[in-house]
Amino acid sequence: MSGNVTNGVSVRRSFWICDCEEVLVVDVRTLLTSLIKNAIWLKILGVVLFVYGVFLCISIVGLLVGWLPIWLGVLLFSSAKRLDVIKEEDSPEDAVESIEKISLFFKISGIVTLVYVVFLVLILLFFFVRGISGVMGFG
Repeated sequence: MSGNVTNGVSVRRSFWICDCEEVLVVDVRTLLTSLIKNAIWLKILGVVLFVYGVFLCISIVGLLVGWLPIWLGVLLFSSAKRLDVIKEEDSPEDAVESIEKISLFFKISGIVTLVYVVFLVLILLFFFVRGISGVMGFG
């Protein structure tokens, strides 16, 4: 393993034993510092998602999907609160929990995005087939 300093960040290269891919190992404090500096944006996005979800829940149909932005907003806001605790105390448990909440946010957001894209493709396909059948005289 070789170690060097890049842009003030202590970096070393190591190899995973399982599949021999070279991975970059960065000091955990450096990563947490970056997250802590941007915790305000996690809070802002969390509040915006929460408010958006509340507005969605005002309607009956919105209740079906409104809970999701509320949950995502709570995840981001609570992750930012954990980062605030890390700023005051050196708590590895809070660091792990904060990163797990951010990870869960991205997983859920990715799944929801994929579902929306599939739904959009199905709708476009439906209207395309409807349009073609109308042009050909079948509709």
